[in-house]
Amino acid sequence: MSVDVRPATDDDVDAVVDLFRQYLRFYDQEVPDAEARAYLTARRDAGDCVLLIAVLRPEGAGPEGARPEGSAAEEVVGFTQSYPTWSSVSLSRSWVLNDLFVAPDARGTGAARALVRETCRRAKEAGAIRVSLATAWDNVAAQGLYESEGFVRDQHFHHYAYVTGA
Repeated sequence: MSVDVRPATDDDVDAVVDLFRQYLRFYDQEVPDAEARAYLTARRDAGDCVLLIAVLRPEGAGPEGARPEGSAAEEVVGFTQSYPTWSSVSLSRSWVLNDLFVAPDARGTGAARALVRETCRRAKEAGAIRVSLATAWDNVAAQGLYESEGFVRDQHFHHYAYVTGA
């Protein structure tokens, strides 16, 4: 199997919604299917985010998914959702890689690494000077991936959040 990363299309929505809900459950958030679908499609369709998917493609399948008779179908196994934004301090565009998830049975396939690399490539292509992200303190596997791809842990700033209650 090989990993292909591409933007999510309308045909991918069901698979992405399933992965998104698994991702939210990982963070102890239970969201109904309809709400998850509405959120993802609204962000994507408004151009608020870049929604990429990782597809496992059977050996011998072409880039468009054409495959030999009787071989396995493509499978959407992961996604990233990034938000293009701006950095006032650097007077430049930057991206926030907000969400990354790979289905548990597809971990170790290179899907997460492929998603990170494609996100960074697209950010650079769009003129962003950096891609920022956050991960849980105990998510050592993700930290290892990010650091191996050139991400550097911030040593200069504390990051805070204010909950508005809205």
